[in-house]
Amino acid sequence: MCQRGYACFKPSMKLNIIHRFRGRRILWRDDHQVLVGQGMKLLKYADLGSRPVWSAALGTPLERALALYRPLRHLLRVGIHHCAPLPDGDLLAVLRKRVLRIRTDGRAEVVMRIHRGNKPASKGVCVTPDGAVLISEYAQNLQRILPVSLYRSVDGGLSFERIFEFASGDVRHIHFVQWDPYEACLWMGTGDSDSESRLYRSGDNGENWELIGGGSQLWRAVGVAFRPEALYWGTDAGYDTGAHPNHVMRLDRATGELSKRHDLQGPCHGNAALGDDTLLVTTGVEGGLNEKDRFAHLWMSVDGARWHELLRLKKDFWPRLLQFGVIRFPGGNSSKTDILFTALGLAGSGETAFAGQLL
Repeated sequence: MCQRGYACFKPSMKLNIIHRFRGRRILWRDDHQVLVGQGMKLLKYADLGSRPVWSAALGTPLERALALYRPLRHLLRVGIHHCAPLPDGDLLAVLRKRVLRIRTDGRAEVVMRIHRGNKPASKGVCVTPDGAVLISEYAQNLQRILPVSLYRSVDGGLSFERIFEFASGDVRHIHFVQWDPYEACLWMGTGDSDSESRLYRSGDNGENWELIGGGSQLWRAVGVAFRPEALYWGTDAGYDTGAHPNHVMRLDRATGELSKRHDLQGPCHGNAALGDDTLLVTTGVEGGLNEKDRFAHLWMSVDGARWHELLRLKKDFWPRLLQFGVIRFPGGNSSKTDILFTALGLAGSGETAFAGQLL
């Protein structure tokens, strides 16, 4: 499945799709549960091969009605965008313009209002092992007139305070905040111009941030994937960058060296590492000049050096204003090696959750 001009390693592996759920998106997975959104309905599974063990209907009656129709759901950003378990067993969920804390009996309360933008980016919510919750701001901010903030809760998601803020004009928005299980620290990424594309590290749960690198599209990422020896990401040079190419990048933990590992067909919209440290990277379709085709691609690597394409899905006919064609991975960490992902804005998979295994 390798395209001409794209060198890749072909191990004796292929992706076997085991489950496919239309109209759903996978929000979170760990060793104990999988959390799935279906419109405004939240479902909890022990595993995707069984029936849900718990469910809750969220949002207003109007939101629930709008969410029944996928084009409206995407256009208006209605639905459940993030969900993560809290240490006490309750759940934290992000809807349009607000953050909820959901009890095990299904009761939900608003614990935070989102005033700039509709929701965090796909990796913009993080729960640390000690129960701290971090939520980052993501607004269109085309004119760079808005400040961009990072919020944190230290009381289990009951209340949030601003702990860090970029001044207006400094960055466009925050792309991700993620917990690194190997260094026990946080990483944060920003975008979108060369000067705004940066990677930060915090060793004190977000109190202070050290600038690790930036200044070019090589540092622009929607998230990172962690291995013991390095951080990996696909660059997110989107349609706003003209013909700028995209690559898989490697940041060496010991030396700090940044290097290109593989060329990609378009901007990256997903990064993940499986329980055995196998790396996954996906590209998206935004309609930019730097895209090689009209497909979203799923790539894998067992060592970070040799890459193999597992899957490609064509963009659907809906315009990019409604939804880019993307493949995204859920939040959370798991020791498992099955591959869970959600396809959005792709032909036959306008919003579809997938579960697969490498064979």
